[in-house]
Amino acid sequence: MRQDCTYRALCESDLFRGVDCSNFGDFCSITRPRTFEKGEIIAKEGDICNAIGIISEGQIAVQKISTSGEFATIALLSEGDFFGADIIYSSNNTYQTTLETMKTSKVRFVSKDVMNKIMDQCPTVKDNFLRILSDRVSYQNRRIELLSQKTLREKVAYYLIELYNQSNKDIEDTLPETCRKCEMFGKESCKYPSEARTVELPVSKEIAAKYLAMPRPSFSRELISMEKDGLIKVNGRRITLCDVAKLETEIVEGLSANN
Repeated sequence: MRQDCTYRALCESDLFRGVDCSNFGDFCSITRPRTFEKGEIIAKEGDICNAIGIISEGQIAVQKISTSGEFATIALLSEGDFFGADIIYSSNNTYQTTLETMKTSKVRFVSKDVMNKIMDQCPTVKDNFLRILSDRVSYQNRRIELLSQKTLREKVAYYLIELYNQSNKDIEDTLPETCRKCEMFGKESCKYPSEARTVELPVSKEIAAKYLAMPRPSFSRELISMEKDGLIKVNGRRITLCDVAKLETEIVEGLSANN
């Protein structure tokens, strides 16, 4: 039963979505499951990548560490996400980042040979693989924009607007079409102002600060400063954007200054 649950977790991941779990057991049985404790390094920059790691439980930080020991969290991976796919087929199949667990995590590794067999026999997996790689390119472009912001406020504003845009997308799916098309959607006078303008940090403030490549105290101080300036209201990990237009202006001015 436990194996069935593991296989189902893999089938429900983005990489294997749409695959019939009942026909997937043979492949799963030859993958390598491993458990990593919180703070454990799964792979270091420069290590050889010989398998794709699929996370069935936990959270993993993708980090870039400088020669001085400072690091920035480039991405946070959770259940259903996978790593190594962008380098396992590369002529230089070494990790360019370090992978560290943020909590106890379970990962199932799929070797290159097994992955080739799966994609040959299941075009759905190949389509998923290519789609996800394309999405990752777009994601990394957004990360470049975020990290190119010069000030702490610009970085935080960019991050909050990114969460706001994603939140609005989720809300729009639950609202009537007339509401979704309303030009006031998400604004102060919107019928759903609190719901539309409130975002929730998907991770702790400590991890969010790492994601933004800034010290945890600096992130907290900037949130307090932005709240004093009337831009946001902070309630734990829930943040209401009081002035979306001004936050967007912070980003535009930051990008303009960098161009």
